[in-house]
Amino acid sequence: MIETIQKLKKLKTPVLIFSTLIIVGFFFHYTIISKNQSGTFPQNYSTPLQNSITYESGIIVIENQTIMDDIIIKFTASVSMVNSTLQGSIYMFNTGNLFLLQNSIITQNVIISDLSTLLIDNSTIGGSIDCRDYTTMGLFDSYTLTTIVWKYDSANLIINGSSFATLNEFGVAGTIQIINSQIALVALNGMPSSRTYITNSNILALNDLVFPANAITGPVSFSFNLLTFNISYSTSERIINLTWIGWDNPIIDGYLNITFQIYLDNQLYAEIDGSGFYDQYSSSYQIQISDPGEHNISVVSIDSMGNRYTSTIIIELINYPPFQWIPFFVIIAAIIGLVAGMIIWIRRKQNRGYFSSIVTIFKTELAASKKKLLILALASVAPGIILLFSFGAIIRLRGSISINGIRSLIGIFFSLYIMYFGLIFSITVGAGSVAGAKRNGSLSWFFSKPVRRWEFLWGKIFAFILMIVITMICLSLSFILGSIFFVDPIYIPDILSIGGYIFLMGLIALLPLTAIVVFSSSVFKKVGLAYLIPIIGFMVLPTLISFLPILARSEWPLLFSFTYYFEQLGKVWISNTGGLFGSIGSAGEALGMSITPLTLTTTTIILIMVSITVIFLGLATLIFQKQDIP
Repeated sequence: MIETIQKLKKLKTPVLIFSTLIIVGFFFHYTIISKNQSGTFPQNYSTPLQNSITYESGIIVIENQTIMDDIIIKFTASVSMVNSTLQGSIYMFNTGNLFLLQNSIITQNVIISDLSTLLIDNSTIGGSIDCRDYTTMGLFDSYTLTTIVWKYDSANLIINGSSFATLNEFGVAGTIQIINSQIALVALNGMPSSRTYITNSNILALNDLVFPANAITGPVSFSFNLLTFNISYSTSERIINLTWIGWDNPIIDGYLNITFQIYLDNQLYAEIDGSGFYDQYSSSYQIQISDPGEHNISVVSIDSMGNRYTSTIIIELINYPPFQWIPFFVIIAAIIGLVAGMIIWIRRKQNRGYFSSIVTIFKTELAASKKKLLILALASVAPGIILLFSFGAIIRLRGSISINGIRSLIGIFFSLYIMYFGLIFSITVGAGSVAGAKRNGSLSWFFSKPVRRWEFLWGKIFAFILMIVITMICLSLSFILGSIFFVDPIYIPDILSIGGYIFLMGLIALLPLTAIVVFSSSVFKKVGLAYLIPIIGFMVLPTLISFLPILARSEWPLLFSFTYYFEQLGKVWISNTGGLFGSIGSAGEALGMSITPLTLTTTTIILIMVSITVIFLGLATLIFQKQDIP
């Protein structure tokens, strides 16, 4: 074993030498193979050769010279070649400038990038011209049959009085202007935002693969995005004023060559010729939709090469329920008949010796409230007058107003009217009805006569109800007359329905509020407390409750807000724009939480408000009957 180790030690030096020779030979052989293989691949012209001349700044003039190396122009260098020849390529970066003048020749390629500028005047490029980034190139009075021009990114090209082989366009922005020139092949492969203008030029072959873009701009304004094909829009308009713009490449001799097809629910609705327009087409078309629900309207632009592009808007036609006039008048007739029957019944009982003071109290209250009723009626006409001038001003500024805008403004004005007028009405009319009589002693005087307590109370209540009805009739008529002159005749039934719903919503809002006020006036002896109750219930409480759904993660606390009910009725009957409580869900989403919605039908809301009215009037009657009155 020891002898074997000693023999290996003797061979150590020869083995190392042999190993070194093998490694050197392998490396030399691999280098030769690599050199041979490199000749089989084309040269990459985007990278300058090692032997090159670099200019980084200053003004350089090359005149009547022949240069064998590549030239690199960087930073702020400005190079002018006059009647010179370059046996290589030119590479430009940063904000460099190159001017090829008076029969200058570049035998290979010119590659410009960044913000560099290239001007070629009466000169020749033997290879290709690559324009990248935000570069600018001007080609004037130059003729070569082999030059290939490449346009990328946002480069801008001006070609005037020149002739060359091929123009390949792959831009995303910028412009190409071809004037008085001849090009064997123009291949457009970029985006529509990269514009190409061809004027008085001869293009032997045009390969147009650019889709003709369009953007739907109405019935409302949208931000255009080529990656967004579907846009949703909700409206109650049955006549949609569709507006759009369209453009295409190339624009030959100043005009587009494009056709637009409009589809409604995937069925051809109209075809419009957009040819003959300069640079960009802009137009509108009215589309009538009769059935409620979702509909899709598409604008398809088609150019002369058959390229197509489609923009689509999803329209949800909201079907606001028409006011049921026949059942309404039937109910009104039934109520009038019931009241007439009660009056006849009371008079017959009076003829038999029964004395009732309810009619007397009713007439007395109306006579005492004539001025109040006149003021309330005039106040109810004011919203219609304001709407009349508002719609007129909008039309003068914008030219028209949609039924959506009319519904939205009516909804806003009505909400403000009920919020503030309802409070004023309840305080002015009902708050001091009983408490005031208690305070000034007139209630004791009434009860010294043969007057029943419930007759005294209900005589006033019936007077209040009649005042509410008269006021709401004035309000409804003012809203109708303030808006009916600004709509298309097709929407007149909608305005009449809005007027009917305003009358109904006014009753639904004011009757329970008046019942609560009468109850508080009957319970409390001080008029101040009777004033305080409607203020708390109608102004303070809804504001406090509006924050509770965010804490409870549910809208059920809104059941204790009086304004929530008529606001929900307004969203169903007048305008779905919502109000104070219409943004609860979106506010929760903005805070990253989900709020369980509260869904109440109109029938449920009406039953709740009627129940509130009956309960509080019943309690007021019972308490007033048993109350000690000095």
